[in-house]
Amino acid sequence: MFKKIILLIFIIFAFKGCTKDDICPDGTATTAKMVITFNDIANPVNEKKVNVLTVETDYEDSVVLISKLETGEIAIPLSTTSDTTKYKFIRTTFTTNDTLINTDKVMFVYQRRIGYVNRACGFNTEYFNLEATLAPEGNENWIQEIVVKRDTVNVENSAHITMLH
Repeated sequence: MFKKIILLIFIIFAFKGCTKDDICPDGTATTAKMVITFNDIANPVNEKKVNVLTVETDYEDSVVLISKLETGEIAIPLSTTSDTTKYKFIRTTFTTNDTLINTDKVMFVYQRRIGYVNRACGFNTEYFNLEATLAPEGNENWIQEIVVKRDTVNVENSAHITMLH
């Protein structure tokens, strides 16, 4: 009996200690990912999907973030601890005789603003003055041009960057 009373008291205090701020609700503004669309270089308003796309970090310890078939849009994170993020965009093309792999390196440069959301959600990062630089490879780049559509990354509801290929 004594154990049941102690258990009941423990449960009451456990729930009494929880507040609304202990759980980060859905829809709360957290750090947004950068949205990238892929369009046709010949007609930039038309979407042009990438058949096989892999996106990985361009650092010593490379990490694959995305590996997709037939994609026209992706969302990738920017660094919350640095004002630059480097990625490798790898397009794989299959022909009847060969598999062609073309890697383009892109560096994103921005400024960060860190804001407090609440106790449960912690902090979020807003990126502004976003710029993108494609490492030139002469005629070897599969990405022909990068267009910054929105230079502030704080929501994921539309494209921030369009890559023309």
